[in-house]
Amino acid sequence: MRRSPGVRLCATAAMGTLSVALVTGCSGSGTRNRVPNAAALDRLVIAEGELPGYEIRPADPGTTAGDPPTSAEAACRPLLPLLAGTAPGTPAAQVSRTAAEKGAPETHATALDGLSEGELKDAVRRSMDRDVTVITLASYGGEGAHRALRSVSGAVRACANGFGGTGPGERRAFSAFTPEHASDTGEESVAFAATGGGSASGDTAGEGAVHFQVVRHGNTLATYMTMNVGAMMARRAYAVPARVIGAQAAKLR
Repeated sequence: MRRSPGVRLCATAAMGTLSVALVTGCSGSGTRNRVPNAAALDRLVIAEGELPGYEIRPADPGTTAGDPPTSAEAACRPLLPLLAGTAPGTPAAQVSRTAAEKGAPETHATALDGLSEGELKDAVRRSMDRDVTVITLASYGGEGAHRALRSVSGAVRACANGFGGTGPGERRAFSAFTPEHASDTGEESVAFAATGGGSASGDTAGEGAVHFQVVRHGNTLATYMTMNVGAMMARRAYAVPARVIGAQAAKLR
């Protein structure tokens, strides 16, 4: 049976609509000069038991927001690491975790036997209706964290219409990057949502949204990539959870 775009998105962790929000705070260099190594970042990243209602586990290295082309325009390339679930720029070290909202257990395939296509889609949507956030902490020397964040901010503006797709009617990797309101937990921040899954001709059917925030804490960037497949299937708005950002920010103060 042919799966709907939302179901396929769920299976591959590939997103349709990426809405991107951007907010920048103070633009000066970081006041903290310490550059944490991987061991220090591992102690700073949020851990299991520190955020009620969420399961914290090692990040799946295959978790991405989609399949961005390697031929993306130069102005858009600072976004590629974020879309792949990693930190922008050239960090000295980085660590990642996944914070998955606890909710309805995933539906087993045997429980789906005999369901109509509509019932199947609804069952999958309910089982996947939870926020899943990839958190990456990355440290940088010198002005590296500030420059990396600014490069992301510029790329969001430069790539508002997305990228990907080389011919009429071809599917675009991402059709839009839209600035959103970012948290005020660090010294400066960028927030955006990436829209993907449309065609080069402008057809946006089946698109979904993946949301991002990048927050600078001195020489460390905390990046967040949140996906909620159930919400995307239901075309319901969602965002990077404030509780996740707040819990991680508290460990970086």
